[in-house]
Amino acid sequence: MRRAIVVALPFLTVALCPVTARTQETGETSVAADTAAAESTGAVERETFYYPGGQRRDPFEPLSAGDELGPRFEDLNLSGIVYSPTTGSIAVLTDRATGKRYRVWEGDLIGGAKLVRVRASEVDFVVSAFGVSRQETLRLKSQDKEQGG
Repeated sequence: MRRAIVVALPFLTVALCPVTARTQETGETSVAADTAAAESTGAVERETFYYPGGQRRDPFEPLSAGDELGPRFEDLNLSGIVYSPTTGSIAVLTDRATGKRYRVWEGDLIGGAKLVRVRASEVDFVVSAFGVSRQETLRLKSQDKEQGG
């Protein structure tokens, strides 16, 4: 029996050493021990924020306010123009996402875009997003086909 213990001892030592060495090298602790320690104190700390924005937008509020902002400019197609240089022209826009039609006069806002100029076959918008403005032109599809575009 003594001989069996002497023979088995080196195998047990080799089998147990890597587990102990790995725990010491990585500094791992038991998750159960950490949870038990947190539960024993009974205190939970929570980080809170206060933002004194003044007239600036609160960064913790969502950027989109839903449908009250109108359609996205990228979803709009120019479906028609009622052109009258004397009485005021109207651009007819269609929202691709919903199929809804909008009649827009010069100076009107639709979503984040302002209609600045209506011509016989195209309209110009100033699109504002995140404080950056850019100018976009929408053309009637029939005009694009005639011009090869």
